[in-house]
Amino acid sequence: MNFKSFLFAFLFLGAFVFSACEKDKDSDPDNEQELITTIRLSFTGGGSTVTFNATDKDGDGGLAPVIDKIALKPNTDYALKVEFLDEPKTPSADITEEVGEESDVHLVCFTGSGSMPSPTILDKDKNNKPLGLSSSFKTGAAGAGTLKVTLKHEPDKNNANACGTGETDAEATFTVEVK
Repeated sequence: MNFKSFLFAFLFLGAFVFSACEKDKDSDPDNEQELITTIRLSFTGGGSTVTFNATDKDGDGGLAPVIDKIALKPNTDYALKVEFLDEPKTPSADITEEVGEESDVHLVCFTGSGSMPSPTILDKDKNNKPLGLSSSFKTGAAGAGTLKVTLKHEPDKNNANACGTGETDAEATFTVEVK
């Protein structure tokens, strides 16, 4: 092999190796996953707004989360606003804005049981797919149930069960009383 051929092969191989070692953007410190310590639900209906929180100040593990019991009026139309916060951070960080900015890779999922219906998602992501920060529903007769709220990261929104895909960023199950 002559010197030119050797040099060409060495440069080609070197270019291939260096292009294959591109730094993964997910490991970038500026793209760190935030800690979500609070899921805040604000229900507007029946002439008032009521707010309930699920808070886990230390994140996964350690102390058990504190989850408010939701009390709603029967046979009432409600608008539901969901917020995600990192409260131990000083100052407190509102993660909701980032979820909205990255709407195409997030989905808020709801599972209602008993007297709590599953809300209907009203807002859309950048691709006109559901997001879930804003929704609506109507309560029925008095009774009890639960509402599970899950923030999914990178779900397959084209999947019939989009909430069964992606990674869970935050999740809480609230006890609901309709009275």
